Amino acid sequence: MKVIVLGAGIIGVSTAWYLLEQGHEVTVVDRQPDAALETSFANGAQISVSFCEPWANAEAPLKVLKWLARDDSPLLFRPKLDPWQWRWGLSFLTQCTDGAFERNVQQLVALGRYSHESLKALVAQTGIEYHRLERGILHFFSSQKDLEGGAAGAELMRRHGVDRRVLSRDEVLRVEPALASYGPRIAGGTYTPSDESGDARVFTQELAKRCAARGAVFLYGHAIDGLDREGDRLGTVRIHDLASQQPRTLKADAFVAALGSYTAPLLRPLGVHLNIYPAKATRRR
Repeated sequence: MKVIVLGAGIIGVSTAWYLLEQGHEVTVVDRQPDAALETSFANGAQISVSFCEPWANAEAPLKVLKWLARDDSPLLFRPKLDPWQWRWGLSFLTQCTDGAFERNVQQLVALGRYSHESLKALVAQTGIEYHRLERGILHFFSSQKDLEGGAAGAELMRRHGVDRRVLSRDEVLRVEPALASYGPRIAGGTYTPSDESGDARVFTQELAKRCAARGAVFLYGHAIDGLDREGDRLGTVRIHDLASQQPRTLKADAFVAALGSYTAPLLRPLGVHLNIYPAKATRRR
């Protein structure tokens, strides 16, 4: 089967790899000159099953109201005259009940475990090096109130079988001695030995090279203009070369849209309405 993957981030390229494993003919389209140059370029780099509490919880609505005027808020929400933003916001509020929160935690933990195991198997298969650190992930807190919040999150994860431990100040410093100069201001922390970290950009670009070596075609520097139906199914994608502005139409048996927050507006004209909306991102160098 011929499959076109739209988007060369970590999800798109990983999807391309597994499609190749199943014997499909794969083409990947991305507007950037290489893989992983947008959302996957500089993300949090954490493979952290233990820290997957949903944003939507019983306390979230009040917190969002308090954060409206803050540019440094962890969840930046600025109301606009955008019906899709309000649609997303209302859906978010429906997930802030205790029952929805518990259900979502179960699903996120299961998905996180599956993703982590899949990553480990893929790394073992390919030998990709991407600055991987298998040292666990430590969170430390500078106030007793924040520590109590972290401890509650750790207890929640332990109920779902995730080994997220609550540490005293001395235990935090034993895990990470480099924090010694900051020690007096540390109230405590949480630590999960099974979590790890790595560079998503490096991983994705290395996996893309291996996909290309196995026959995948990467059309970098091509913007996606739209998808067209053929009867009751998708048949073609319209793209154009950003350098020459030359338009192209590609046919396939199946399509994968892995464009992050750009997936929703791409599919909307087809009557597919995904509740995906872009969120603020912060990174430190």
